[in-house]
Amino acid sequence: MNISCPDFEGLVPEEFEEYKSLRQAEDADKKSSTISFQMRPEFDERFRALTVKELIHGVLNDELGGKKYTVEEAETWTNNIATSVRNKVKDLGFKRYKYVVQVILGEQRGAGVKIGSRCLWDADTDNYASDVFINDSIFCMTVVFAIYFY
Repeated sequence: MNISCPDFEGLVPEEFEEYKSLRQAEDADKKSSTISFQMRPEFDERFRALTVKELIHGVLNDELGGKKYTVEEAETWTNNIATSVRNKVKDLGFKRYKYVVQVILGEQRGAGVKIGSRCLWDADTDNYASDVFINDSIFCMTVVFAIYFY
């Protein structure tokens, strides 16, 4: 079997090894100059919980302001709030963050509600923002969890 390769043609084994090691060094230089790995977001790219809380507050007031609770519309309101909040948070442009939006909506009848969440995350980069809307007939709590994608 005869294999010819123009790059190696006419090289003796010692020259081949030298050529091969030079080629590997060049490839390593190319990789090191093109690949960068960022472990933490820059300060101005971090998730800003206060900004997102204000955004959530605006969406809740727009969607639920002046409305009375009805079972038929509760699911639609919940979906609209979650979608609107998610899209607006994405538009803020926090790089490399993944979001989880949770909306809890119910009828206000004077009973207490306790809501808890648990998550394992990096306290340096990950964060959350939440806001609550309450009127005479509706309560709604919305939370956005922002997880930095390494």
